[in-house]
Amino acid sequence: MKIILKLIFLIVFLSACQKKTVFPVKGDIVEAVYGLGTVESELKFVAKSAITNYVREFFVTEGEDVKKGQKLYSTDQGAIIYSPFAGRVSEILVSTNENLFPQTKILTVFNLQKLYITVSLEQQAIMRIRLNLVAEVSFEFFRNKKLQGTITSIYPTENQFMAKVELSKWPEGVLPGMTADVAIEIGKKKDVTLIPTRAVVNGHIIFKRDGKKNKLPAEVGLIDLENVEIITPELKLSDEIILP
Repeated sequence: MKIILKLIFLIVFLSACQKKTVFPVKGDIVEAVYGLGTVESELKFVAKSAITNYVREFFVTEGEDVKKGQKLYSTDQGAIIYSPFAGRVSEILVSTNENLFPQTKILTVFNLQKLYITVSLEQQAIMRIRLNLVAEVSFEFFRNKKLQGTITSIYPTENQFMAKVELSKWPEGVLPGMTADVAIEIGKKKDVTLIPTRAVVNGHIIFKRDGKKNKLPAEVGLIDLENVEIITPELKLSDEIILP
């Protein structure tokens, strides 16, 4: 039985691969740009040494949740450093009694209640998005559910083009530094004429009408991963599109 099913699947697959023509169809299309996003925190405190000194004692551990004003560590100079906001200690980078030079990072505290996602996009993609567009976000560990976000900022940084995405609701357990797939919706239309994207070759469509081969300039609209919207009025749903 398994062998028969495999043979049927192979025949269907080969038939699909050998398909040479298609007909235009009416349907809905959503065009989006895609990127890999990184979770960031609005509030991040990086404690650094101001002078040459050392940490006498740590009052917290990595992964510990702290309150605003809670003691973090003390120095050999007698200074005590407090957390400026409620958050989580993400890393402790030095040991007690270790000689520290100015600007040495000691520990980091993140606020986990004010998160957002940054997405790095190509120049062509960043020029097509604008504020308040809808972004669909999915995490690897939360793949069955798509989260809705909004573009709240677009900006350049170090020769990269970034979009900031804010979510109204976050899955439990998300931490700064995690990554997510982001699809930013830049257009949506209903009941338009669609053909496979690969049917447009060098800006033209080749098709059969009444047994004759024709070539027509393709005026396109929205494009998704598989199909393209055809605005060209001369193309009919009865035209047989020749695939390359």
